[in-house]
Amino acid sequence: MPNIEYELNEKIHAIIINPYLSWEDFCVNCDLIRKHNIKNISTSLNYLTDLKNCLGNYSAGINALISYPLADLPVSFIEELVCFAKDKGAKGIEYIPNFINLSKGNLETFAAEIEQVKLSGLPVSIIINKSKLQKEVFINVIEICLELGIKNFQFGDGFGPPLTLNDISEILKITGSQNQIKVVGGIKKLTQVIDLFDNGISCVGTSNFYEIFQEVNVI
Repeated sequence: MPNIEYELNEKIHAIIINPYLSWEDFCVNCDLIRKHNIKNISTSLNYLTDLKNCLGNYSAGINALISYPLADLPVSFIEELVCFAKDKGAKGIEYIPNFINLSKGNLETFAAEIEQVKLSGLPVSIIINKSKLQKEVFINVIEICLELGIKNFQFGDGFGPPLTLNDISEILKITGSQNQIKVVGGIKKLTQVIDLFDNGISCVGTSNFYEIFQEVNVI
């Protein structure tokens, strides 16, 4: 039997980003968030208002995904979109930077982009897909983020293979244990969640939160 002593409603983050959700399914997801007392949600800019209206007085930390999943946001638009997210009730920003600047050697440009997002004053989480970056670039990303005071990292973006335990060990050696590390991608089972927590991960993000909490209820 897996160890379920963790505060799963705090550590499992619900992801609601599917652009093909019907309004009925969207409301069902909101009901499930309330039912399982889930305290953290990641969503798109377009869903912020609907989430706020559907959840009503329910208290949850809602993070807005910006430049996800293609890192295709010109820097000149960052301030406006971050302000939009704040106005719509976002409590944090989850952001994919333009990694090509690093591979081109433009470290200052890469850092300036992240600093622009930080100007919002909201907690910023940088999203990194380890499997898509060369090792040197991957390490540079984390080191620059740490130098800029980034404390929250998300590894995985839902595209590509799930992280292995070896990946997690490597990540924690670079980031240190004092930062919040969230893992996303391919998380569908309670045993996966517990394994990640047991190996030092702070939290997970998944759109399959209902299925996972059903397993918890069975146990």
